[in-house]
Amino acid sequence: MWIAVSSELRRTLLIKKRYPTETLAQIILAVISFYALTLGGKFMAGGVLLGNRLTDLIIGYGLWMLVLNTVGDMGFGIAEEAENGTLEQLFVSPLGPLKLFLIRAAVSLGMSLLFIGLVLFGILWLTGIRLTVQPIQLVPAIMALIVSFALGLLVAGLAIVFKRISQALNIFEFGFVFLLMIPFNTSGPLLVFVGHFVPLYPIFSLLRELLHPAGRSIDTASLMAWCLINTLFWLSIGITVFQRAVKLARNRGTIGHY
Repeated sequence: MWIAVSSELRRTLLIKKRYPTETLAQIILAVISFYALTLGGKFMAGGVLLGNRLTDLIIGYGLWMLVLNTVGDMGFGIAEEAENGTLEQLFVSPLGPLKLFLIRAAVSLGMSLLFIGLVLFGILWLTGIRLTVQPIQLVPAIMALIVSFALGLLVAGLAIVFKRISQALNIFEFGFVFLLMIPFNTSGPLLVFVGHFVPLYPIFSLLRELLHPAGRSIDTASLMAWCLINTLFWLSIGITVFQRAVKLARNRGTIGHY
């Protein structure tokens, strides 16, 4: 197990070391994109975009990048393995596909956290905003990692079956931004209930409430419970879809196809 973890970590670091300008360009582009987004928001709002609104935007942007990197790495990674003809080799490893892709997802998640940390540092430096992190805020942050992990497994399962899912991934990644922007909590009872099961949305709401304790409008305890339900819901879906996708691909004999 530890050999597989160290090998996957070494493989990822070698890729990053081999193409350092690509990684640096991604960080700069992410920071500039956010800054352009805030400037556009100032123009559309007709005033300065400061305070809680900008802080919430930073949180949402960080969660979006977490999903973007994790889902993209898992989905495009499997598609690349299939195109290179090495996907079938992963399925005959002693660990089995589930454990192997769990390790790959965990390493990808760790690299995504490092990337997002550097991007957020650049954003906070440019905007002059200071975020105070408290221990209680780590709970929803860990839940966000688990949900992103589950979404990565879900996309990996679809990639194993359909192989070419790049366009679907693009729709999913950028459509996720609009999901976070929908005000489920202030809508009717039906949309409030639906919002509890939208991936990461209750976690985003909880982080927003914890960062602005003076203006809390939602019961934090009940929201924490919904965050836990949301996390377990998507984790079970991710693992189930991945296992069934592996079984379906094996029955069809299409694991090595592209």
